[in-house]
Parts: sequence; C-alpha cells; structure tokens
Amino acid sequence: MRYISVLLMLFLLSCASDSTIWYQGQWQVTEAKFPGVSAMGMEDAKAWFGTKATYTDTKVSFAEAVCDKPQFTLTTLTEGEFYALYRARFEQLEITTEATEVLTVGCPSDWLAPGAVLIKVTNNKAYTVWDGVFFKLDKL
Repeated sequence: MRYISVLLMLFLLSCASDSTIWYQGQWQVTEAKFPGVSAMGMEDAKAWFGTKATYTDTKVSFAEAVCDKPQFTLTTLTEGEFYALYRARFEQLEITTEATEVLTVGCPSDWLAPGAVLIKVTNNKAYTVWDGVFFKLDKL
C-alpha cells in the first residue's frame, strides 16, 4: 500500500509541475519603461496599458494579434547577453537574478507582434518589447 501511495504522490507532483509553466496564463500591460532609444513616446505607450495577452499551449494572443499553433523557444540569458540583444540592464527591468529566461513565440506563419517575446522577471511579472519600449506585464 505504501508503494502505491508513493507512486501516486510522484505522479501528482509531476502533473502539478507541468501545469506551472511561468508564461502560461493571462497577462495585462501595466507599465512602460524606456531604457534606451525608442520609436514610441509615453503617451503612445499609455494607450497599451490594460491590454491583455494570453499564452496557452495552442494559442498566443496580444490584443487583436493571434498566433495559432505557437512554437515556444526558451532561452536563458546572462545580463551581458541580454544587454547585447536588448540594450537594457537587468536593474532597469527589476530583474534581480543572475540570468533570466526569454520566451520567443514562433508561428506557422510570420507572426511579428507585441508579445512574441516575453522576458521573465518573476513567475508573475514579465516584459514584452516593442519599438524600443519594454511593456511590463502582470499575470492576472
């Protein structure tokens, strides 16, 4: 009986860990940061506040932009690697870890939209970047 109980607990734990992928769920834009050069000003950025994004295994959406059958790529970047790509320091985006995960969403068709890149701060806070603006997303 103990053996069955242990197997059941291990099974339940493995199922629970699969359902807690940090980026899955619904997110909302709450803030904008401008760590470098941007094609957008704060007034334009504020229009994005309240916009919702959803990430599931079968669909990603940001406002009206939708990606069906997404393909996810997770990359872990150190601060130096991150800066080389995004010209932003971890401190500017409230990232307190030595490295961060960056999710890139690919689609069967060319899908270039806000939300195609999600930069992890915590399991409940992330950024997406568009036109040089880092839009903060809070998980709902």
